[in-house]
Amino acid sequence: MTVGNVIVRASQIQGVGIFALRDFAAGDLILRRDESRGVTRNKPLRPELGEERRHCDDLAGGRVVLLGYPERHLNHCCDPSAYVRFIEGIGHICARRDITAGEEITNDYCISSFGEGEWECACRSPHCRKLIQVNFFREPLAVQRRFLPLLAEWFITEHANDVLSLRERLAAPGSNV
Repeated sequence: MTVGNVIVRASQIQGVGIFALRDFAAGDLILRRDESRGVTRNKPLRPELGEERRHCDDLAGGRVVLLGYPERHLNHCCDPSAYVRFIEGIGHICARRDITAGEEITNDYCISSFGEGEWECACRSPHCRKLIQVNFFREPLAVQRRFLPLLAEWFITEHANDVLSLRERLAAPGSNV
């Protein structure tokens, strides 16, 4: 199904993914995420309607949202073509680098992520880490360095001490990771 400048179709990474219908330059906004469906104790996921935790995102203040379509099909890649940038509190999928028409649009799920657990990656990137941490601060230091500029402001605010500690480690002599 086509939505704006993207289409959802079969992916080699997992199930289905989002693919560019046109070229995007680094920094371009690709699409605005629909974050309107909050998941709470009073409004839980409804599996009978296809609502699954894997289509959710954890946001500021512990808010959990069920992502809309097509953004729920944004697959993980250890060398992503895009990232989520928040503008006036709403997530937008933004090109991290130039993306060509036909290319799958991907995101690294560890960016602005804090929690417990890990999972095996299937991205097939030459930079694949094989094992992905749910917690940004448990990823290798080189990964943290690369994605530090992409952290959401709300994430930086909520994890200020961890971000400060990371910046100090990266600025220390001999930390050329």
